[in-house]
Parts: sequence; structure tokens; C-alpha cells
Amino acid sequence: MTYRCYNQVVEKVFGNKLAKILTKVGIILTKSGAEVHRVEDTMERICKAYGASVIDAYVTPTLLIISFSFKDQSELYHNIKRVYYSSYDLFKIDKINSLSREVCSKPIDLDLFDELLDKIDNEKGYSTWMLCLAGALCAFGFAFFYKGDLYDALVAIPVGFCTKLLTSLLEKIEFPVFFKHLLSGAFLTALSIVLATIFKVDRDIVIIASIMLLVPGLAITNAIRDSVSGDLVSGITRAIEAIFIAIAIALGSGIVLSLLGGM
Repeated sequence: MTYRCYNQVVEKVFGNKLAKILTKVGIILTKSGAEVHRVEDTMERICKAYGASVIDAYVTPTLLIISFSFKDQSELYHNIKRVYYSSYDLFKIDKINSLSREVCSKPIDLDLFDELLDKIDNEKGYSTWMLCLAGALCAFGFAFFYKGDLYDALVAIPVGFCTKLLTSLLEKIEFPVFFKHLLSGAFLTALSIVLATIFKVDRDIVIIASIMLLVPGLAITNAIRDSVSGDLVSGITRAIEAIFIAIAIALGSGIVLSLLGGM
């Protein structure tokens, strides 16, 4: 009888710890921009690797729920977590996917698993200056894509650089997404108008080339992917998010154009 009670206590501690680790996996994936189907599938596969059954995982862009039980045991273990902020980090998604595959093929100690997750979560991505240089290069390329000439593309470089710098700084302080894109849209439009006036280039090309840095392409892709997979709540949520971001960009750019359009 004592052995049975001890065994039940050990299983309960293990189940609660596994539930917390699973939600940590889900949070990292969700905050990094993974689609809902990927998050749920990863959590369920890890559950099965540790001998769990009757698994139910429900994920939205702002909420994670995991519930499971072990074989020959009726007690359910579950955990609920709220996701407050998300961005896009494909590097972390790839790291979590690789770790989950290793765990599914050969389960490891949960404490070690937890440490590896913390290590992935705390890894720093590209530096701000590297992102700014990438933004400048993208703006330079998009200028040619929209039939601009070399002078338009050269003027788009500092606009793209400064726009990416602003968005990176706003992301670090977890500025609200809507107002982040509104301010960024207004800023790049104002800077584009000023530089285009000084250097006598096509301001519309410069604005469009730079504004492409703010377009929520991944959010739209995930919205379509989630909807096709049957995750309609997440699909609609991400679609609405993408629409609001587009409205914010247009609103910020439109306000500045109405005020400085005559320059």
C-alpha cells in the first residue's frame, strides 16, 4: 500500500512537471510565430514519447491548453498558459523542432529538457545593426522591383535602415503592434518625402520599397495555413491581426502624406 502511494506521488510530480514543460514548448513556438498545427502536433508527440495518452492540446495565438493522462491511470494532468507577446523567430522554431525530434526518438530527463528549453528561449538572434543592414538591403532591392532606378534604390537604403532600427527598438520594449506599425509607417513616409525632395528622386518608389519591410507576410501565410488545417479560430485571429497591421501602416503613411504631400 505504501509503495503504491509512493508510486502515485512520483507519477503526479512527473505529470505536473511534464505539463509545465509542454506549455513552455508551446509558448516558445507560439511567440516565435509558428503555426497552430505545428505547436499542437509538437506538444502531442512529446506527450506520447513520455508515455502519456488521452492527449488534448488546444492552441491559439494568445492561449495554450494541454491535458493528458498516463496509461492505466485516470488522473488528468493539465496546464493553461496565456501568451502575451509574439514576434517571428524562425531560428527558435527550428531549434525546438530539432529538440522535439530528439526527445521523441529518445526521451531525456525532464530537468535536462527544461534546461535545454531555457537555453533556446534565451538565445539572442541577430544583432539590431545586422537587422538594420538587412532592412536597408531589402529596401534597395524592392526599389528595383517596383521599377525604380539606381538613384531611387540608393535613397531607399537609409530609409530602410532607419525603419528597421525603429521597429527593432519598439519590439524590444514590447510596444503595441498596431501603434508600432502606425508609427513606423508614418516615420518612413516622412523620411522618404524629405530625402526624395532633397535628392530629386521618385518619392513613391522610395516609400513603397521601404514600406514592404512592414508588410505582415508571415502573419498572412500563417492565417491561411491555420484556416486550411481546420484551426479556424487561430486562422481568423491571425487574419484580423494582419488586416489591423495593414490598416495601421496605411493610416500612418496616409496621415504624413496628407500633411507633407505638397513638399
